[in-house]
Amino acid sequence: MKVLFLINDAFGIGGTVKTTFNLGEALAERGHEVEVLSTERRRDVPHLTVPPAVRLMSLTEVRPDHPDHVADAPGRDRPGRHYPAADFKASTYNAWVEGRYRRYLAGTDADVVIATRPGLIAYLARLAPPHLVRIGQEHLVRGQHRAALRKEMPRHLRRIDAFVTVSRRDAEDYRANARLGHTRLLHIPNSIPAPRVAPSHGRAKLVVAAGRLVKSKRYDVLIRAFAKVVAERPDWQLRIYGDGDQKNALRALVLELGLHNHVRMMGGYMPIEPEWAKGAIAAVSADREPFGMTLVEAMRCGVPVVSTDAPHGPGEILTDGVDGLLTPVGDPGALGDALLRLINDEPLRQSMAAAALASSTRYDPAPIAERYEQLFEELAAGKKRRWWSRPAEPLTVLGPVASAGKPTLDWDGVSPLPPEVEWKKHSETDFQLVREDGTELQAGLRDTRWLLDNPAEQRIQLPYRRPDGTLGVRVTDRPVYAEVGPVQADADGVRLAGRLIGDAATDDVALVAVSSDSSGESREFPLEHEARTFRALIPRLPTGTWSLKLRLGTEVVPLAGLRDDIVDKSRAFVLPAATIDGVTLQPVYLADNTFAVRATA
Repeated sequence: MKVLFLINDAFGIGGTVKTTFNLGEALAERGHEVEVLSTERRRDVPHLTVPPAVRLMSLTEVRPDHPDHVADAPGRDRPGRHYPAADFKASTYNAWVEGRYRRYLAGTDADVVIATRPGLIAYLARLAPPHLVRIGQEHLVRGQHRAALRKEMPRHLRRIDAFVTVSRRDAEDYRANARLGHTRLLHIPNSIPAPRVAPSHGRAKLVVAAGRLVKSKRYDVLIRAFAKVVAERPDWQLRIYGDGDQKNALRALVLELGLHNHVRMMGGYMPIEPEWAKGAIAAVSADREPFGMTLVEAMRCGVPVVSTDAPHGPGEILTDGVDGLLTPVGDPGALGDALLRLINDEPLRQSMAAAALASSTRYDPAPIAERYEQLFEELAAGKKRRWWSRPAEPLTVLGPVASAGKPTLDWDGVSPLPPEVEWKKHSETDFQLVREDGTELQAGLRDTRWLLDNPAEQRIQLPYRRPDGTLGVRVTDRPVYAEVGPVQADADGVRLAGRLIGDAATDDVALVAVSSDSSGESREFPLEHEARTFRALIPRLPTGTWSLKLRLGTEVVPLAGLRDDIVDKSRAFVLPAATIDGVTLQPVYLADNTFAVRATA
């Protein structure tokens, strides 16, 4: 069969996009032809990798300066007839978009159409020909929708063939509260493929969380819970992966609680599997979790999960006390206690990790795709044959995206590269990996957990995903490294600590601040040092940006953060500022991960 998915924005990051690609790829592997139609296209390269067997198309281009953008399209300034106004994406949909959907669905040669959000289900119900197998998917839960949308949706759902929720409890909620007539209601969980990285070894003292930085994910609860962890176990760190409108508020909370040396705000990361595999524990703090993609992703990487018992997914995914722990929603104390229970009990942590790895196999894409395939066949058997001889003229849409099927390379920074791969230099430390013929390679898996084990190598090769999706490498090879450690700020100034790596004289040592302006002015501060560690205080500086260096006898070594797995420390590190005599001293990491202080009046 030919299967068409309707999705709002396949170019962004989110569980709906990921599960659509996962299911589409699994169906393609079973011999089906799969297309995904995204209402919007906002970038050339999707954030998430498009499976080669899935054809991604777009209905509209939203970038005003793009040649495919139609600014004066008739109907852009008028609402459509069928998209529910209570769907929070309603402002995206107008009479022009609705008309394009009407034409596309009238002319599609698909056998099955799957709509992935309420408004698109309404389009499927009202605009798609009845000979198609029409399936709606619920990627949230009924209770998350506005009351007006909950009231309106049943009349659209009654006009499609099947409605699929991702949890059993949500299906029961719909069955109890929405009359769907003859529409088949069932639940099929999302699928998550086995990761192409080795399971976590659990050695890193690291708690990992991932997802959009939005209010419903309640990362504020997780950060407050981690304050309780740090009070007892300051040797552990928390990493939060993702972007969203709560980023600034969460960074402020990290500073407010004094957790800047323990919490890293990592930003978006694709693919996420190698980052899960670095963790010893995964944490989920959401107050609602329709399914729980992050739980299953972590479990598939052999990481036990501490999660709130949010409606509806976590309780159906985790077996409390076996492969993870469930805590009450919105309770940072309970979440902190659960994290400490696993942190302080390594045998329990290891047994839960093994159980998580084993139980997560039930979400493998193959059996999930088989359940959908069976649904397709059952619904198609009850369909009448098309009563007209020729379909409508299909609407021409945008795509497929150029990134689909581009060559991709998985590389950890230490394994031998394939012989056909070459280095393309961009700067002294920044490179790109390409094929011999110059073809750019897309960034695949970058399993850099070896960098968490204090490697002995002087040369550090850190692979990363460039903004255009290609594979870059940051290379550092120095005889001596001065790696910055904990940073504090108080009434006396900025205090920092660090360690020396490499063969360096340590008898005559000082901290030097060098102005970045044309004057090249420098200031020197005393340094406390013992063995290979150092500590210093910066009490005041004139306004400007000052790069910090260590003077080791006649040698000068920049202070930096170069010997770990974090590519962009300016984003990940949240550092406190000190104000001295009206001048604010803000420690920062610069673009090359060297360390500096910005002094502003």
